[in-house]
Amino acid sequence: MLISSAPASLADVASPTGLLHTLLTVSLTAIAVLRPLYEAESAVIHDFAWVHLNPAGQQLLRQPECPTASLLKLFPTAKADGMFNKCCQAFLTGEPQRNQTHYQADGLDGYFVLAAQRCENVLVVNFLDTHAGPRAAAEEALRESQAREQTARQQAERERNLLQALLTQAPVAIGLFQGEDCVVSAANDLLCAMWGHAPAQVLGRPLLDGVPELRGQGFTELMQQVARTRVPFVGTEAPAQLRQPDGSVQTHYFNFVYQPLYAPDGSVLGVVDIAIDVTEQVLARQQMEQLNQELEMRVTARSAEAKAALFEAEKQREQAHQQQARLGQILGQMPAAIATLSGPMHRFAYFNAAYGAISADRAVLGQTVAEVFPELVEQGIIGLLDQVYTSGELFVGTEIMLMIQDAATGQPEPRYLDFTYQPLLDGQQQPEGVLVFALDVTERVRTRKQAETLQTAILAVTRRQAQERENAYQLFEQAPAAVCLLREPDHRIEYLNPAYQALFAGQELRGQTLAQVQPDNAALVTLFDGVYQHGETQFQREVPVSVPQGPGQPPLRRYFDFTYQAYREEGRIVGVSLFGFDVTERVRASQAVEAQRAELQRLFAQAPVAIALLRGPELVIELANGAVETIWGRAAAQVLGRPYFEALPETAGQGFEQILAQVLQTGQPFIVTEAPVLLPRAHTGRPVQGFVNFVFQPLFDEQGHTTGLLAMGTEVTEQVHARQQVQSLNEELATINEELNATNEELNESNRRLLRTNADLDTFVYTASHDLKAPIANIEGLLDVLSEYLPPADQEPLVPQLMHRMRGAIARFQQTVGHLTDVSHLQYHTGQSQEEVDVARVVEDVRLDLLPLLEGTQAQLLLDVAHCPPVRFALKDLRSIVYNLLSNAVKYRAPDRAPVVHIRTRCAPQQLVLEVQDNGLGLDAPQQGKLFQMFKRLHYHVEGSGVGLYLIKRLIENAGGTIAVRSAPGVGSTFTVTLPLAAHSPVS
Repeated sequence: MLISSAPASLADVASPTGLLHTLLTVSLTAIAVLRPLYEAESAVIHDFAWVHLNPAGQQLLRQPECPTASLLKLFPTAKADGMFNKCCQAFLTGEPQRNQTHYQADGLDGYFVLAAQRCENVLVVNFLDTHAGPRAAAEEALRESQAREQTARQQAERERNLLQALLTQAPVAIGLFQGEDCVVSAANDLLCAMWGHAPAQVLGRPLLDGVPELRGQGFTELMQQVARTRVPFVGTEAPAQLRQPDGSVQTHYFNFVYQPLYAPDGSVLGVVDIAIDVTEQVLARQQMEQLNQELEMRVTARSAEAKAALFEAEKQREQAHQQQARLGQILGQMPAAIATLSGPMHRFAYFNAAYGAISADRAVLGQTVAEVFPELVEQGIIGLLDQVYTSGELFVGTEIMLMIQDAATGQPEPRYLDFTYQPLLDGQQQPEGVLVFALDVTERVRTRKQAETLQTAILAVTRRQAQERENAYQLFEQAPAAVCLLREPDHRIEYLNPAYQALFAGQELRGQTLAQVQPDNAALVTLFDGVYQHGETQFQREVPVSVPQGPGQPPLRRYFDFTYQAYREEGRIVGVSLFGFDVTERVRASQAVEAQRAELQRLFAQAPVAIALLRGPELVIELANGAVETIWGRAAAQVLGRPYFEALPETAGQGFEQILAQVLQTGQPFIVTEAPVLLPRAHTGRPVQGFVNFVFQPLFDEQGHTTGLLAMGTEVTEQVHARQQVQSLNEELATINEELNATNEELNESNRRLLRTNADLDTFVYTASHDLKAPIANIEGLLDVLSEYLPPADQEPLVPQLMHRMRGAIARFQQTVGHLTDVSHLQYHTGQSQEEVDVARVVEDVRLDLLPLLEGTQAQLLLDVAHCPPVRFALKDLRSIVYNLLSNAVKYRAPDRAPVVHIRTRCAPQQLVLEVQDNGLGLDAPQQGKLFQMFKRLHYHVEGSGVGLYLIKRLIENAGGTIAVRSAPGVGSTFTVTLPLAAHSPVS
């Protein structure tokens, strides 16, 4: 027997090459040797080639010893699941890397654990597939988690497709603008077509770079204001200069809404623009106005030809007609209802449109109040009118509840009114009628009554949300360990893997008990006690864990799914095994999906376009936003989950059954334009005739079968009625032309009646402008009292916005009454007492008054008025003229250059010419024709009322002067005023 004199080494037992080959052959786990493949002329690894695959790997992957295809060609999902990146990191750094993944492709289905490390110029990969044995509960939990993640991603994709269909197929122009430069983040084809630019030219660029024609038109300033103040802006018939297909620039008119879009944290993401082109309606109305002007010209010409002697009377008739038109325009714009009642029987002598709306169009001139409102007789209104008529005393009522018959239902409905009964006296101070001034405050009263209920509900929701946040906080506070094996009842750590050790960097864990490692986590110890004693598997999902990093670096936030199982030996429980799986990417994907869903829901709810989603052959209503609720006349809660024609039976029998069935059968979209339909109204409970534009878009499943449809559209009842009115007016114009010849014979009698009407109108304008001030002041005082009883802003954020808008409405009403007083003053007084006025002195005084405005805008004022002679004019009126022209020149400045204003004077025979020239926005020809009309505004980004230029034109013309304007868009404007010189002033 031979005995070795020294211990044998591995080199003595076998050669390294033979030993390596034997180890690879007998290894029970799969081992692969890979060689990196680089991109051309770079050090970037783009793939790995196979050098060797041991028998266990060949059997597991069903591949030969040296597969010809590269790693990524055999496993195309390796980049997505992170395995390829781990291999690259292991080869480049030389440090061992581990990876875990669930692979389902090429007939494989298992949970793979992989370890990789570089050896010289190759990469050695050892991997194990757990599918060879029974799946652990942890793996089953992971598979369920991945299935939920895939379902969430599919749901997000469906919602993303739904949003894309909404944007691209909406029958109105929709766009999203973000940032201070109003970058176009989204715009559908209809909006790009309105701009005259392809989507590629505008998307991702500032609006004024992609659509330069909009510079100087004030739209970006409005967007910035909406984003800053969070108050939506509604534009009505706003003009815009846009490029046409032939390259020219023309004026179009739009109704649009700038709506702020909010993020989940309440910040403003951007501004949503919803626009409708109303150019045809505006042009039709302008055509109607032009026809009316032509009619007046024809009447004037025929009258002059009929009898020259009636010239002065015809002039008075024309003035009365203009005055009556102005008065009708002023009263028609008032939000209050106004009527005059004559005689002791209270017969209607006049009422405006607002009063007609309150009476549901029952009021008729010449009828008594008792005949028009029989339901008010028993409510004491007639007796109240009798008292005001006989006593001559004013009566003011606040929030008076009256039962007024509804025109649609025929039943009395409660209405709340603020009204004033003012006695009207004749020249002998005897009563001859009653002036009625009323405001419908039903919504205000109802809103106040609903405020208390809303406040109670909001408090309950706030408490519930606070409790939910507290529960979520307690859940995230629990931070258990990752993965390890714990023995015996005291849960002493016997084994731990690197992932568990990484959670406790620098701390020795082996041999420690769970209570020593986490002394403050008694709940976890209790959980382990339950698993150890009863053998029941426990799970914890998506637990947040702080993973320590290197020195000076903050810990990483990761998420884990934990499984706790009983560990048995010989059928007896001897410990607890802990398995933790990193699901951070899944959690972040779920959070992103939830954020996307919330954003879609906000956009869906805020869209002013009506949108509804109908599913299945029964067309069950699945979604409905606020705009479609308005058209349907029902809240979403009343119709969701019900078939369409069951939820809205009044729409049946109007042809929509065939249209919707055709969309489901053919899978082709269907568009209806100005379709007549009976629309329900929530306030009456009965349908009324309306018109809608709608697109019915089919929805398909993955096999291409129709599963329902998406309905999008708007109600266009007002536009259709407007066009019908234009057609009716054209027909009436033709009839009027035929009656003109007969009209001349009635002029003598008409002129006598006009003289009386002029006197009555002068009295009414003066009385209305005077008596309206007291009710307005009363409303303003009531609003101050109401603000003390409303909830504070932190409980009801909508209250300050409503109060601000109501105060704005009162301010505009007061401004309108003030302008009415000014117009009345012009009618009664043709001018102030005239005197010799030094124009240079007046210009200097106005310059000093406007000095803050001039300095704030960096305006340059150039004066050439030092040698002008005095003029014969009222000092106050001349100051108003200069102040209005100079302030307008600065206010309507161009946004891309500093304002420069020239004021010059020169002498003409018997006249002084005053010119005010600026380099501001400028006006086109149609705008110049409307410049001096009363209540006409041409730019909406600057505050104004449209009365200033009208008043100074009247002042100048009453004094024997003239005013004219020359202007060009983007260049500026020049106003030329001629004034009479003083009698002794020399003319140069």
